Amino acid sequence: MERGRADMHASIGDRILIRTGSLDRPSRQGLVRDVLGDRDCEHFLVARDDGHESLLYPGPDTQVIPAQLSGEQTSPRPTRHTGPLRQDPVEQIMSAPVITVDEHDSLRVAAVTLSDAEVGALVVLSGNTPLGIISERDVVHALAAGGDPDEVWAADVIGVTTVWAAPTDTIQHVAELMRDADIRHVPLRVQDKVVGVVSIRDVHRVLLG
Repeated sequence: MERGRADMHASIGDRILIRTGSLDRPSRQGLVRDVLGDRDCEHFLVARDDGHESLLYPGPDTQVIPAQLSGEQTSPRPTRHTGPLRQDPVEQIMSAPVITVDEHDSLRVAAVTLSDAEVGALVVLSGNTPLGIISERDVVHALAAGGDPDEVWAADVIGVTTVWAAPTDTIQHVAELMRDADIRHVPLRVQDKVVGVVSIRDVHRVLLG
């Protein structure tokens, strides 16, 4: 389907009709759940009538039926989506309680903790103060560079800048932080207390589900 059709605009609640170009195949329809992008390149999160959700970039075969004409405002079609949406607080998908290691724990201890807890990242503490986060990838890189697993401390492999977020930030915002920093885990902090961790897998379940 073509992208970038500038004259195609829609609002949440409008219906989308996609012509199939075949007489023996009915047109596909769905309900706009979210409007993404900007006015020059809008695309939509569409809850299709078959119960699935997908992103739609409008093309010449796409028609918008405003909600007031389709009757969706008074009798919306049910969808199967019951989970969090991209504009919901990220605390809805965070993992808690947070798994931690002390700043002076060795890489071996960190690796064992990651394995035992079956998580992809740990928060490093100095006493009760969070210093940052280390991931499986950080541990592997340190060992591949020749680090002694019993001599290198967890604090030694914390990234230069840990990207933090607040539990009230939106899922969309945290996804953008991950994209911009090329990271897979974001710890959620309230003042000096870490209350949860969000992984890229958690975010993808919402954005791509």
